[in-house]
Amino acid sequence: MNDEPNAWELRYQESRTGWQREDVSPALLAWLADGTLKPCRILVPGAGRSHEPLHLAQARFQVTTLDIAPSAVAHQRAGLAALGGTALEGDVLSFDASQPFDVIYEQTCLCALPPDRRAAYAAQMRRWLRPGGVLAALFMQTGRDGGPPFHCALPDMRALLPETAWRWPDRTWPEVPHGDGLFEIPLALIRI
Repeated sequence: MNDEPNAWELRYQESRTGWQREDVSPALLAWLADGTLKPCRILVPGAGRSHEPLHLAQARFQVTTLDIAPSAVAHQRAGLAALGGTALEGDVLSFDASQPFDVIYEQTCLCALPPDRRAAYAAQMRRWLRPGGVLAALFMQTGRDGGPPFHCALPDMRALLPETAWRWPDRTWPEVPHGDGLFEIPLALIRI
């Protein structure tokens, strides 16, 4: 894990993060439009160079991003600085939040982690989120082995985020196409 920051930095420098979108995710726009997400304290782990943190800050969210790659952190800092957002450099598996967040926007961090690290990451998300808080997650569907991005099959996600700890929604949102046959399944879970 010691070389992980360098490996992710190299991915960004070589533009090998093809699962990152060129614009704000349609799922996030839907959650904002239907009131699933309202201005609050929000964490975007593994934010990379995504557009969502800036969009959220412009919508009056108190945004904190976390990433392991220095250039990704610098990118988020540049966008968030004027809007009061915070971009932190660190490992999602060891980051300790000083106070719980109201929402976690999980778009591309889970699918970037090898499956053997998912349980530790799920425990972290639970620690970061206040009871009753929202985990707005987009579960990447690759239909193949290997990664990143790694396949996040819904049965595996239900086992990782069990109903004893998370309330799964009754409603679903439309799948989000992601190019090359990939797509994401957006679900908003509530921390119990």
